[in-house]
Amino acid sequence: MAVKPVPDYWFDRYVPELTPKGRPIDRADPVGSIQDIFMYTALGDTVSLFPVHGSRYYSRPDIVYLPVTDMGALEYGLVWRSEAENDLIRAFARVVRDLGPLPD
Repeated sequence: MAVKPVPDYWFDRYVPELTPKGRPIDRADPVGSIQDIFMYTALGDTVSLFPVHGSRYYSRPDIVYLPVTDMGALEYGLVWRSEAENDLIRAFARVVRDLGPLPD
């Protein structure tokens, strides 16, 4: 389950149709918000993939987060409107680049 709209290539990578061993995975239609994913998961209607930070920022007593060890990490990047770029944004981007990814 993913929040819409997402590009097809993203959906195919992070919501795969098959397990690594080739078993089919039922894919639900995209939902309108992260809260919808939590609601369907808490009701027992779905299982969803989340980036590792989800367990830190979206901790809930009715949802269990388990690591998926055989799937690539969800990559993030900074994005801003080019006409809004300024010294503060460039400085922030330098700090992010210099620090690199957070350890798991």
